[in-house]
Amino acid sequence: MYAPQPAQLYAVREHIAGNVRRLRAIVESPSFRRGVGELEGERLQRVPRGFAADHEAAEYLKFRQFLAGRSFPSTLAATPKFHPQIVAVFKQVAPLARFLNEPLVGHS
Repeated sequence: MYAPQPAQLYAVREHIAGNVRRLRAIVESPSFRRGVGELEGERLQRVPRGFAADHEAAEYLKFRQFLAGRSFPSTLAATPKFHPQIVAVFKQVAPLARFLNEPLVGHS
């Protein structure tokens, strides 16, 4: 999620606040860490207004962007190994994408 609108970002943060264990199970799992590393993106210095500074999801509530992926050398794209490796990354990121989209389904 690269540049959510303010209302979308608020909805995602509310979702994170209420489901932090699910988010942690996704982004802190060994397979996620092995496949794509850590969740990245721009973050606020402080927990956003409306959320307690000591909220158990505080570090995730600071995110303004939610980025996950993996870089490969360009030479890999022309080999038979590329397709299975890129599919593996998509499989690792898909649960995160589904989680982040849950509060947005049916909203514009």
